[in-house]
Amino acid sequence: MNGSPNANPVRGEAKLALAGQDVLLRPSFSALVAAEQEIGPLFDLVERAAAGRLGLAELVA
Repeated sequence: MNGSPNANPVRGEAKLALAGQDVLLRPSFSALVAAEQEIGPLFDLVERAAAGRLGLAELVA
């Protein structure tokens, strides 16, 4: 791909291949706050995901 930096999962980054190019995605603080307001505490979400208890509504959010 285009040599963009690798995603850092500790920072919540993800790399998306789009039209043959890598795009690095990084959530902003405001996006994290908005997500938490919509689906509840993010740490709880991570724990539920790790335990295999993540609901479809949470995936959509």
